[in-house]
Order: sequence, then structure tokens, then C-alpha cells
Amino acid sequence: MTNLNNMIKGIRLENWKTHYNTELDFSKGTNVIVGKMGSGKSSIMDAISFALYGTFPTLATRKVTLEETIMAKPSKQDTAKITLEFDYNGKEYSVERIVKRKGINEGTLREAGKILAGPKTTETTKKIEEILEVSYELFSRAIYSEQNQIDFFLKLNPSQRKEKFDELLGLDKYEKVRTNSVTLANRLKRTIEDRKKFLQEQKNKSNPKELEEYEKRILEKEKDLIEKEKENSELEKEISEKEKILKQFEEKEKEHKFLKELEIQSRAKTESLTEQLKTSKEKLKGTKAEELAGKIKENKKILEGNEKEIEKIEKEIEKIEKKVSKIKEEIAVQKNRFNSNSKSVSAAQKLESNCPICKRPLSEHDKEKLEKELKEEEEKILKNTKELDSELEKELKELKKIEEELGKISKKNEVIEKEIHELERLKEISEELNEKEKQKNNLEKETEKVREMLKKTGFDEKEHEKHEKEFLGLKEKSAKIRAEISSGKELLKELNESVKRIKETEKQTKELETKIKGNEKATEKLAIFTSALKSTQGELRNMMVETVNQAMEEIWPRIYPYEDFLNAKIIVEEGSYEVMVKQRNEEWARVEGILSGGERSAVAITLRIAISLVLTQNLGWIILDEPTHNLDVNAVKELSETMRNHLPELIEQIFIITHDKEMENAASGKLYTLEREKEKDGPTKILGF
Repeated sequence: MTNLNNMIKGIRLENWKTHYNTELDFSKGTNVIVGKMGSGKSSIMDAISFALYGTFPTLATRKVTLEETIMAKPSKQDTAKITLEFDYNGKEYSVERIVKRKGINEGTLREAGKILAGPKTTETTKKIEEILEVSYELFSRAIYSEQNQIDFFLKLNPSQRKEKFDELLGLDKYEKVRTNSVTLANRLKRTIEDRKKFLQEQKNKSNPKELEEYEKRILEKEKDLIEKEKENSELEKEISEKEKILKQFEEKEKEHKFLKELEIQSRAKTESLTEQLKTSKEKLKGTKAEELAGKIKENKKILEGNEKEIEKIEKEIEKIEKKVSKIKEEIAVQKNRFNSNSKSVSAAQKLESNCPICKRPLSEHDKEKLEKELKEEEEKILKNTKELDSELEKELKELKKIEEELGKISKKNEVIEKEIHELERLKEISEELNEKEKQKNNLEKETEKVREMLKKTGFDEKEHEKHEKEFLGLKEKSAKIRAEISSGKELLKELNESVKRIKETEKQTKELETKIKGNEKATEKLAIFTSALKSTQGELRNMMVETVNQAMEEIWPRIYPYEDFLNAKIIVEEGSYEVMVKQRNEEWARVEGILSGGERSAVAITLRIAISLVLTQNLGWIILDEPTHNLDVNAVKELSETMRNHLPELIEQIFIITHDKEMENAASGKLYTLEREKEKDGPTKILGF
């Protein structure tokens, strides 16, 4: 018998499916819930499963969604709440699950009012599994037989049945470990073969003398590098000394170049002055500055006389020009008078009575007299004009003559001025000649001084070139040795890398040999382990199946009231589990072959109870939803009797969901009858208990 303290005490459903506010208490023994289809019976068992594990069969298989568990009729609710109380191993627990249409669902587990897990639903589920030591998979297969699934194991073919049984019995873990061990052993064998092949290839490639040759070459190259570095060090010293000498030469060369440039500049200036002196002397042609000054004075005197003459002539010209201007003005006056008189004569000839001058009436005698006077005046004007023209012509001729004379004097002056300018230039050249002679003498002295300084520098260009050539030769030799040292170091590095690789390969080869030996030992141990697993798995399977069969042998006569089949059991064959029944003739036959629907249900119930007794005896619960499916009246009556009087001796707490009124007699614990007005979408109601 199990511990009598392990019991589901009660459950409360709020807005869960058709249950608006349903509260049920349970006791040990057989608890029966009776009701018509759709009254909410199975919802109670789903709620027990959900409270413990956060799921139930139709939810786990996604036939329904969690949101669909929240009451939608007659009024839509936002949340559903389940509260389950149970005792286990002398401790009181309560679990609360809240389902929300919006937001995060919650789950809380308490022990004697103290929170153990939650509100995270997964934490709550994990903690309950730890306490009960029963997973949801085991619960749904060994404890909770949902509607129309009581014969779940009988519906499977033998190989599938073996797989599911092994999962429930925990034997699949051994099978997985054994399979993994075999896979690992095969993989190790392949690895060993590959490593042996690789090892042989490495041994074939390796040359024992190769390492010795490389090490010998390394010693030779290291010795050669030491000698070359020593040689290069000596060269560096020579180069340093030669650099000092060249530096001194460069300083002298700098001074020498400077003085040389001074000498060249001085010589060039002297030559230029000499050329200038030569040109100046040629221009002077022996004439002295005093002679030039006399000629300049004489020419200036002539120029001065000419200037006075020009001044006199210019005054005369001005006088004549004034006279000409006056004559021209007088001629213009006479012309005006003539024109005016001519107009008067013409007008007088046309007038009849009045004088054109005084405006008095004229007689014929007066007209003639007037015309005569006007003509006389005209002749007088013409005579005066002719005299003036003659005088103007005379004056203009005189003006032209004087202007010609002035032009001649001006030309003479231009010639004299040019001569004076040339004489003055020659005078300047004569005066500069002495200064340039002095400059030339000074430059010749400076040049000589520079030459003396050049001699004192002690710079020898050939000697400088010689040292420079030697320096470049040393540098070239040093560069060549450095290049040889660099390439030598690279070669030495490669040789050392080769030695390192060879040694690393030898090391890896030895490690590989060690690994191969280790893998071979591991393979041997895995073979032993796999064999032991297989043997243990077989023994456990036989032992567990034998235990289930013993339970079935005890339960069968209490479930099946007839004598045509004496017993039921599981037979283990290679790769499959067969469910068999013992006939009256003592022969065993396969369930699939000869049993009717009701007989299969009896075998299914027996198998369910046996599995629950064997695998969850620490819990002592079993839930059967519509267990009378396909059973006849007599079998139902016998099952009811068994559930009431015999099964409680084996299982502490039994839950039966049924529509069969006969099963009310099975109740040794609580009995509930459920009813619901489906046509009005009414909630589930408890009629009596």
C-alpha cells in the first residue's frame, strides 16, 4: 500500500471552460463524477492536470488553445483561475494557476501557505515535478487516461508500444546511452584508423638524418654570421674614420669654393674695367679733359650769341605778325563797307520816293545824286583794299624771310648742342678714367690676396676625390656584408623553423601514438560498457515487465468477470511488446487477433492500472475518463464493484469520469453529479454529492 497521506484534497474552478465557480472536495478511495455529455466532467480532470503541469492532453496536442479554456459563454471572461490542494509525504501543498486573455499567465506553488515557486509558470511546473517525482509524460500515460484514450497502448503497433513502454519505464535512456556508446565506439574506431594511417604517412615522410643535417647547417650559418658581423663592425669603424676625414675636406672645400668664386668675380671685374678703360681711351683719342673743357666753353659762347640773335629775330617776327594782323583786320573792315555800300546802291535803284538813309521823299535828281555818291564811295573802298592787300603781301614776304633765317640759326644751335653734349660725355669719361684706373689697381690687389688665401686653405681636390672614392667603396662593401648578414639571418630563421617543425612533428607523432593507444583502450572499455548496458537494459526490462505482469495477473480477475480469458500480460519479443490474453485452454493469444471491443477495454483498464501501480506507486493516483467504453452491462457492474471494493486496496485515490449511472456504485469516496443547461449556454452545476 502507498502512503495514505498522498491525496488530492480539492479543486476550485473559476471561469474555467463551462465552470463559473465550481468547488469540489475529494477523499481517498474512488471519487466518481457523473454527468451527461458536455456537462463539464472532463474539464475537471483537465484542470487537475493543468494545475499540476501547466497543460493537459488536448492542450499539449494543440487541439485546443489556452485562451479557449477561459469561459466565453454566457458572458466572456478575461481570466480563468484554478486552485488545487494536495497532500504529499505528510506536507500540505496548494497550487494556483491564472490564465489571461491579455498579459502573462501566472502559476504559484505554496507549502503550508509559504510560496515555493512562481509566479513564473515554468518554475512552478518544475518544482511540482521535483516534489511528485512524476513528469507530465508519465502522468498522462500512467495516471491520467483521457476520454477515448484508455486503450492508448493497445492502439499502438508492437514496436511503437515497446518504444512508449520503454519511455515510461525509463529504459529508453539506457537504449539512448547504448546507441550513443556504439556510435562513439564506431567513431573512435574510424578515428583510430585515420590516425594510424596519418601516423604511417608521417613516418614514411620523415627522415631521421634530416634533423641532424639542419642542425649542422644552423651551426655553420651561425659561425658564418658571427664572422661577417665582426667584419662589418671593422668596416663600420673604417667608415666612421673616413667620414671624419671627408668632413674636414668638405669644410676646406667649402672655404676653397668661396674663395675661388671671389677670385673669379674679382678677375671678371678687373677684365671688365680694363675693357671699359680701353674703350674710353679709344673714344678720347688722346684728348685731355682741359682741352675738352675749352671746346665746350667756346661752343657755349657761340650758342649764347645765336640765342641772342634768335631772340632779336623772334621780336621782329612778333612785330611783323602784329602788323600783318592789323592789315588783315583793316581789309576785313573795307570788305564789310564794300558789301554794305553795294546793298545801298541796289536798294537806291529800286526805291521810288524815300531816301534809304534819311527816309525823306526823293526826286529824280536826288536819286541820281545818291547813286553817284554811293559809287564814289565804292571806288574809294576798292582802292583802299588794294593798297592794304599790297602792303600785306610785302609784310608776309618779310616775315617768311625772317623765319627762314631763324630756322637756319636754330639748326646751327642743334648741331652745337649735340657737340657740347658729346664733349661733356667725353669729359665725364676722361674724369672717370682715373677712378677706374684706381678701381682696377685695387681689384688686382684683392685678387692677389684671394689667391694667397686659396693657397693657405690646403685643399687638394684630387686627394678629396681619392678619399671619397675609398669611402664609397667601404660603404658598398658594408652594404654587401649587411645584405649577406640579413639573408643569412633569414636562412637561419628558416632552418630553425624547419627544425622546430620537425621536432613538433615528432612530438605530435608521439602524442598521436599515445592518443591511439588511449582510444584503443577507450574502445575496449566502451565495448564492455555497451555490453553491460544491453545486459542491464534487458534485465531491467524483464524485471519491470514481470512486475507489470504480476500486477495485471492480480487485477485481471477483478476487472474481467468472465472465465473465457483467465489472465492478461505483456510478452517481450525482439523489437516489440505484445499484449496477450490467456485462454481457457491455457494458450496465450494476441489481443489484436481475438478480443472484442469490450474485452479490449478490460485489457486496457487492467494495463493502465498495472502501469500506474508499478510506475507511480509513490503517488497512488489514477484518473479514468469514461472507462466503461465498449463494456457490457455485466462488465460495467463488475468494474464498478472492483473500483469500490478492490482497487482502493491497491491505489490510494481513484478518479472516475463517467456518464454511466451504474458507475455511481463505484464511489467509495466522493460522488458528484454535474448538470448544465446547454441550450441556454449555462455554466456547470453540482446537483448532489
